[in-house]
Amino acid sequence: MRHFIIDCDTAEDDIMSLFMLLRYGISVEGITIVEGNISFEQEVNNALWALEFVGKDIPVYPGSQRPIIKSYRTVENVHGKGGIGDKVVKPSKLKPSNKHAVDAIIELADRFAGELEFLAISPLTNLALAYLKDKGIAEKIKKVWVMGGTIYGRGNITPVAEYNIWVDPDAAKIVFNSGMDITMVSWDLITNYTVNEEWEEIKKMKTKLSEFYIDIYTHYRNYAMTKQKMKGNPHPDLITTAIAVDKSVATKIERQYVDVENCDCLTRGMTVIDYLGILGKEPNVDVVYEINREKFINMLYYLLSWF
Repeated sequence: MRHFIIDCDTAEDDIMSLFMLLRYGISVEGITIVEGNISFEQEVNNALWALEFVGKDIPVYPGSQRPIIKSYRTVENVHGKGGIGDKVVKPSKLKPSNKHAVDAIIELADRFAGELEFLAISPLTNLALAYLKDKGIAEKIKKVWVMGGTIYGRGNITPVAEYNIWVDPDAAKIVFNSGMDITMVSWDLITNYTVNEEWEEIKKMKTKLSEFYIDIYTHYRNYAMTKQKMKGNPHPDLITTAIAVDKSVATKIERQYVDVENCDCLTRGMTVIDYLGILGKEPNVDVVYEINREKFINMLYYLLSWF
C-alpha cells in the first residue's frame, strides 16, 4: 500500500489527479489546500465536492492562503471562475478539517515515516512551511512529485516561469534545497502531450466519469487551444500523477541541480537547471524530459472507465 498526500489548488486537473490516485488503489491520507488557481474558499469547496462525487471521505486540510513573502494572482481566465469552468460548486455534506495543512503534513510524515509520498501539483507554500517548522520531514517523506517549473525556459505565467513556482518562488527555493527526494515535471514538457483527437474518443465512452471529464475540462481546453496555441488540453497535474503512480511513464529522466529565481524581477519563478554542472553543486532533482504518451493516454482511459 502506498501512502500519499495530494497538495492542491483545486481546479479540474487537480480533481482528476486525486481520482487517478484512488483508481490505482493508492491510500490518500490527506488533501492539503494551498493558494493558487482560484479563490481559496472555492479550492476547498472543489476538493470536498470532488470527494462527494466519488463517494470518498478523505480529510481536507486548508493551508496557506498566500505565498510566504510575495503577492500573487489567481488565474480564473485559465480555469474558469469555479476552477472547473465557470460553474461554481459546493459540497453538500463534507466539511474541511480544522487542522492546518502544515500540521497535517508534519503529523502524516511522522505516522508514515519513510513511506509517505507528497504529490505537489500546486505552489509549494504548504510543504515549505512544514519543512521550516520541522526539518525532519525531509528524511521522513519518501518522495516529492512536483508539477512545476520549466526545462527550456518557456513559461505560462511569464515568458520564462511556470505558474506554480512563480506564485511562491521562495517556497520552491526552500523545498528544492531541502534535501527531499524530488522529481520535477515541467510545464514546457507537458505541453507536448495534450489530449487531441482522444477528446472525441472520450466523448464516446459514455461513462459517468468520462462525461464529468468533458464537462470540467471544456473551459480549460478552449483556453489552451485559443490562448496558449496548443493542439488540445494539457494535463500538467495528471501527467505528474501518472508518473508518480507508474514511474515508467517517464522515459527520460536526468538528475540535475535545480534552483529557483526568487527575485521580484523579469525571471521571478524561473527554474534554473545547471545542465553542464557549471555551479559544481550536487544534483538535487530528477528532471523529467520525455514521457510515453501512449502509456499516459491508456492510464487516462483506464481512469475514465472507472464508473
